[in-house]
Amino acid sequence: MTQFTTFDTIIVICYMIVLVCVGIWTAKKTKTTEDFMVAGRNIGIWRFTAAMAACVIGGSLTMGSSTLAYNFGIGAIWLGGICAVSIFLMSLFLRTKLADMRILSAAEGFGIFYGPYARVLSALVMMIYMFMVGVVQVVAVGTIMNVMFGWSTQVSMLIGGVVVLAYIVIGGMWAVTYTDIFQFLIMTAGVIILCPILAIYGVGGFGAFIEQAPATHLDITSLGGAKIVAYILLYTPGFLVGQDIWQRAFTAKNPKTARRGTALAALYIFLYTVALIIIGICLVIVMPNLENPDLAFATATTSFTPIGVRGVIMAAAMAAVMSTASSEIMGTATVAFNDLIKNGKPDLSEKQGIMITRVIAVIVGLLAIVCALWIQSVLVALDVAYAFISGCIFVPLVFAFLLKKVSAKAGLLSLLGSFVTVVIFLVKDGLTATTPIMFGILVSAVIFFIVTAIDRNKHEVNILEDGTVYVDGVKQEVKKRKSAMAMEK
Repeated sequence: MTQFTTFDTIIVICYMIVLVCVGIWTAKKTKTTEDFMVAGRNIGIWRFTAAMAACVIGGSLTMGSSTLAYNFGIGAIWLGGICAVSIFLMSLFLRTKLADMRILSAAEGFGIFYGPYARVLSALVMMIYMFMVGVVQVVAVGTIMNVMFGWSTQVSMLIGGVVVLAYIVIGGMWAVTYTDIFQFLIMTAGVIILCPILAIYGVGGFGAFIEQAPATHLDITSLGGAKIVAYILLYTPGFLVGQDIWQRAFTAKNPKTARRGTALAALYIFLYTVALIIIGICLVIVMPNLENPDLAFATATTSFTPIGVRGVIMAAAMAAVMSTASSEIMGTATVAFNDLIKNGKPDLSEKQGIMITRVIAVIVGLLAIVCALWIQSVLVALDVAYAFISGCIFVPLVFAFLLKKVSAKAGLLSLLGSFVTVVIFLVKDGLTATTPIMFGILVSAVIFFIVTAIDRNKHEVNILEDGTVYVDGVKQEVKKRKSAMAMEK
C-alpha cells in the first residue's frame, strides 16, 4: 500500500492549524451565552446547511460506510440512507412548536413540557449520549492519524482531541459553525468529488467498474434485514431528538432556514454515502482480500489518489470526524451549564456563563480523550450512546411536539422508567445489544400513554413565533422560564 508522503502530512497539519486559527478569529463574535452556545441564532441557509451536514457526517458514517461498501457493496446505502432519511424527518419536526422556542437545549424544552425534574433527568441522558458519541469521534481521529503518520493510536487520539477542544473553547459555537463550513468544503472536494472519480479511473473507467464489481456487491439487500432494522433503531430516534442536532437547529436565523437547511443537509448526506460506496466497491475490485476492511477508506485513499490529493482526502476524513466531535463536546457543555448550573443559578452574568461553559468544555473534552484511550471501540461507545437517547428521550419528546395537551407526570415517569430499563438491559445483555433500545422505547411508550390517559391534570403549551411561551394561557418569563410543572395546581 502506498504510504503518505511528507507533503500529504503537511497538508493535514496545515488543516488542523487552520481550525485553531478559525477558533481564534471567531472569538471576537462571542459576547453572550447565546453567541457561545447557538452562534447568536444568526446563521443563514447555506452556512446552516453546511454546518448541519458536517455535524451529522462523522467517523462512524465515513469509516463505517466505506467498510460496509467493501464488504457488502451497495447494501451499505442503508447506513447513510437511514441517516439521511432521519435528518429529513428532522426537517419536518422543525415545523413543530419546539423550533420556535428561544431555548438553548432540547432538555430545556423538555422541562417546559414536563417540569424541572424531567429537565434535569433528560439533561443527564443527553449528556451521556453526546459524551459517548464524542468518544467515538476521538477514537476515529486517532485511527486516521495512526494510518497517516504512523504514530501510536494513543498519541493520535490525544493530538486530535486537543485540536478540537482548542477551537471549541476559544470560539464556541461560532467557531464550530465556521470550522464546519470549512470542513464541509474539504469533505465535498475530497470525498464526494476527487476520490470517487480517481477510484473509478483506477479500475479502468465506469464500464470496467460495472463489469468487474462482484455480483454480490450489486445487491441492495446484501446487508441483511436484521442489520437494517438495527440501524433504524440505532440512528432514527437519536437524530430526531438529540441535543447535537437540535443545537444546530437553534443556530438558524429563523425556523424556515432551519427546515430548508436540514432538508438540504439530508440530500448531501445521501450523496456522501453514494460516494463512499463507489470508493468501497472500487477497492474490492483491485484488492479483493484486504486484511483489515476497517481501513478500507484509508487504503482506498492511498491506492487511488496521487501525492497531495490523498492529503486533501484524509483531511476530509478528519473533517468529517472533527465536525461531529466538536458538536458533541459543545452540546455536552451547553446542557451541563444551561440545564444543571444556570437552572439553579439564573442570575449568572453573560461573562460568567461563557467562562463556566468553557471550563465545562475543557473537562468534557479531556474526559472524552481519556475514555477514548480506555475504550478504543467505536461500536461499543455508539451502542451505549444511542441506547440512552433513543430508549429514554424519543417517545416523550416527540409526543410533546404532537399532542395538544401533555401530562408532566407522564413525561417524567416514562423518562425514569425507560432509563432504568436501558441500564438493566445494558448490564443483562451487554453494551452492544439492541435490546436496551427496543425495551427502553417500549417501556417509555407504555408508561407515557397509560399515565397520559389517567392524568386529569394536563396542561397546554403554546409557543409563538417570537419564542414566547404560554402554559395554560399564562405567559412564561423569558429569563426565568418557569417550568410547565410549576404551573400545575
